[in-house]
Amino acid sequence: MIINEGRNTTSVNEENAYISKEKESHHPFHSCRRYFARMLDISIYTILWLSFIGFTFHVNIIGRSSIFNLLDSFIALVIMLFLEPLWLHFFRTTPGKAIFGIRLEDLNGKKLSYSQGLERTAGVIVSGLGFNIPIYSLIRLLKSYNLCIDKKTQPWNESTSYIIKDTKLYRTFVYIGTSIAIFAILFTIVSAQKLPPNRNDLTVEEFVENYNYYANYFDIDFGNKYLNEKGKWSKREVYGGAHITISRTNKPEYNFMTENGYVTGVSFEVERINNENWISSYNTQMILSSLAFINAQEEIGIFSNVTNKVVEEIEKNSFEDINFEEAGVVITSNIEYSGYKDFSTHYLIPEENTSENFFALNFSIEKQSIK
Repeated sequence: MIINEGRNTTSVNEENAYISKEKESHHPFHSCRRYFARMLDISIYTILWLSFIGFTFHVNIIGRSSIFNLLDSFIALVIMLFLEPLWLHFFRTTPGKAIFGIRLEDLNGKKLSYSQGLERTAGVIVSGLGFNIPIYSLIRLLKSYNLCIDKKTQPWNESTSYIIKDTKLYRTFVYIGTSIAIFAILFTIVSAQKLPPNRNDLTVEEFVENYNYYANYFDIDFGNKYLNEKGKWSKREVYGGAHITISRTNKPEYNFMTENGYVTGVSFEVERINNENWISSYNTQMILSSLAFINAQEEIGIFSNVTNKVVEEIEKNSFEDINFEEAGVVITSNIEYSGYKDFSTHYLIPEENTSENFFALNFSIEKQSIK
């Protein structure tokens, strides 16, 4: 009887230990792994959104303001809300969780239904991430971290079994490699955005489309005017209200040199005599024209740095002569002026006690050879 009682006690203890271990496996408290898995997933959702607005609406994703960056983070959570339950339903994990060997099931060891996954993800967004609202989000993350430290179940995991397969070191290296790959994808998207929609030989209409692409990319406002398909400034039709023009961006008339229907050069001329007003630089028009033409050339690749070089060269010589070549295209700007003085890098102002002044600008971009 004593022996039997000893065996029974041992059996009971083993069973209790098994049950205890099983309960603990529902909610392992690996705060760092869970956090980094979550951040990797969110970065994937963010990349999906930025790719969409970058290639569909030609939004300059690297030049987004703080407000729009915050909006992007909210939309990433919306994508997460609907996409993550699909990961959990079909694969019992997400990309970030898979790297760390994390699997989610219901308490019966079955796959989560989509509705269960949706409810859980909503809980993560509200209680865990605080909707990504600045400061509040940090507070929620700290509260979640403290729950892990105190070995308490997160509110969104009460109906799930949260299992970590192992904590082997190689998973950390996989995570680092994946993070680098995600950064490389983002860098590629940013680089691809610097290329215009039309490449190689351009018709006037294609050049204009490239020009307007870069105007949108750099968020340049021409007021109620736009460059039409013939390369002429046209008045924009505004429906449902008046358009108040506050932009003072210059709008020179472009001249096109063509051969066999394709553009071989673009130029414009400006001349002002005895002008009483300030003269702003024509950098914007020179940059847009140059990029529309140069970046269309076959030699320019996705990771080319020509865009930055062209912008820098023109910006640092606002009221000085320019002559340089990129991808077989020569950019020339000849400037003459008198009776003005430099107020800044972008403005000339008439000199005091001067009755006469003069300003002239001749700008051209020309392809050296036609294939």
